[in-house]
Amino acid sequence: MGFLTPWFLAGAAAIGLPVYVHLLRQYRQTPVKFSSLMFFEKRTQSSIKHRRLKYLLLFALRCLFVALLVLAFARPYIHSSTIAKANAARTLVFAVDNSFSMRQSDRFARAKQGALDEIAKMGQGERGQVVTFGGPARLLTDMTSDKQLLRGAVQALEPGDDASSYSELSRVLRSTSESVKADIEVHVFTDLQKSSLPASFSDLRLDDGTKLTVHAVADKPLPNWTVENVDAPRRVFDTKKVRTVATVAGFGTEEATRKVSLIANGKPIETKTVKVPANGRATVEFLTLDVPYGLTKCEVRLDSADAFAQDDHWFFSVERADPKPALLVHGEADTASPLYLRTALESATDAAFTLDSKTPAQAAGLDVSKYAFVVLSDAGPLPQRLEESLDKYVQAGGSMLVALGRNATPGRNVPVAAIPIIQVHTVQPETETVQTVAQIDSSYPSFGKAQNWDSVTIFQYVKLQTPPESPETRVAARLANGLPLMVDRKVGEGHVLIFASAFDNIANNLPLQPVWLPFLEQTTHEMGGVGSGRGNYKVGSYVDLRAVKEKNVPVEIVGPDNKRLLSLAESAKAATFQFPSEGFFDIRRANGREELAAVNADRRESDFALVDPQTVELWKNTGIASKPEAGATTSAGKTRDENAELWWWALALLAVLAVVESVFGNRHMSAGKETA
Repeated sequence: MGFLTPWFLAGAAAIGLPVYVHLLRQYRQTPVKFSSLMFFEKRTQSSIKHRRLKYLLLFALRCLFVALLVLAFARPYIHSSTIAKANAARTLVFAVDNSFSMRQSDRFARAKQGALDEIAKMGQGERGQVVTFGGPARLLTDMTSDKQLLRGAVQALEPGDDASSYSELSRVLRSTSESVKADIEVHVFTDLQKSSLPASFSDLRLDDGTKLTVHAVADKPLPNWTVENVDAPRRVFDTKKVRTVATVAGFGTEEATRKVSLIANGKPIETKTVKVPANGRATVEFLTLDVPYGLTKCEVRLDSADAFAQDDHWFFSVERADPKPALLVHGEADTASPLYLRTALESATDAAFTLDSKTPAQAAGLDVSKYAFVVLSDAGPLPQRLEESLDKYVQAGGSMLVALGRNATPGRNVPVAAIPIIQVHTVQPETETVQTVAQIDSSYPSFGKAQNWDSVTIFQYVKLQTPPESPETRVAARLANGLPLMVDRKVGEGHVLIFASAFDNIANNLPLQPVWLPFLEQTTHEMGGVGSGRGNYKVGSYVDLRAVKEKNVPVEIVGPDNKRLLSLAESAKAATFQFPSEGFFDIRRANGREELAAVNADRRESDFALVDPQTVELWKNTGIASKPEAGATTSAGKTRDENAELWWWALALLAVLAVVESVFGNRHMSAGKETA
């Protein structure tokens, strides 16, 4: 027998209270008047009458009440070890970490061997299941008693490039425990990376009756350097204006100088040295990227000086091409907007476009389909032939930017967009306030890199009758008076962007402000297709393969080993593809576009700091309680420890004693009054 809170036994001293009540408080002397004591002999007389206990039964009840109260607070229990029934059988789960960090040395081999050893210990009738959690947790087998099947699943395992997650493992274990309706015994084989812990400890919660045993294949942190990230352009138009920035990180490392190389198609282009502070980061910059035309496999590589060389590189891809032609249609007397637009495009970091400037009459006979995008800068009424060409261009998927100024005609529609023009309004400073940009949708590409529009003032703007926002119409910016400043209108397969003011220094001061260059660069890149599509991905992430209109049109994906990764059925129907490993994936889309996706492992796996042992114990304790369902299984022929708590029995006796004590107490009080 034991006590969960033995310090409460000190309260047993309170048993002296009934003694005081029954022994000391009962002695009373009533003074009696007497004339004289001179004739009495002086002698010592001992009286023990007041030292005798009265109402012994009531006294015993009160002492017992105090003793039981103290006992209840001390929470007594009886500890016993019983032998499990011979026919009881365990339900086991063997969870193997096959994440990127398990590629270090022989960690994965030791994890597999540990799982095989535990499978070999399975007894007759016991069931097991194999789970991996390098990335999304996967059940490799059903619950089975076939040890050969379990061994085969473990032996077939290979380390992956994804990141491990202990919260994902706990989720699967809770689901397994719920499905089998029994206690489960889990053996986890992992390197205990701290980065695998969730932000909230509650995500590690295990179901009641889950016994967790962690078999760690790492016992100390491992210092490690890695190429953590590379910032490089997706497309290259001028190899002398390319800026590539690589970040080198050290985890648990001392200060060191490392060599970093820029590689294209397997050939080194440039090598630099960088000093990495202790357990810190440093950046190295390359200012040239001489690559051939087309798609190029690029890499930033770190000289290997640690025990984990698998993360000493970062893959990225670039596409070199000549600048694309773009068409600007402006008014006859407009010389400002061509100057501002051309200067902004030429001074951009990536000079992706060459601007062909025309008046409406000059543009009427052009083949607009050859242009990456079209800009109408307050061009006024357009020739019917040009308007029809622009309509076909946008319907087929082209993009057009329309800037409206004093040449806009009230009562007519914005070309192609079919949005009515209500009025051209010029601000009168004597009677009204100059308009500013009050609302910006920062998720819209044009405003993603330029947030500070406070200095932009609008002197002249066009009031539009815009329909409510919908998938076809999106208001990206508004003036202070609530009127739309920039509207994106989907027309057919293309887009018409409407800016309700002109691109000059008369209608507004936008071309003279710092936001002008990033605004125009991002807008034109998005319209011309330069800003669309990602080049770099993380292992386990997804890529969209087709648009809604491209159903049943095949898409081909070739992996790093030059093997096709989609079957014929998948290539025609799959909407997305999940990258399973590091390397370059060649994606050949339905419309003839080709993309070279560079995939890298999650660099959280490069940090080999270990989970605190106390955290591991807390994780284990979340599943320590046994399931209440009958038939919970234990190991056959092994002892099972049980603690049977007795405090609630003490509380029940206290309730009975309280009633009995009240009855006897009232009876003795009545007897005392009658005697008096």
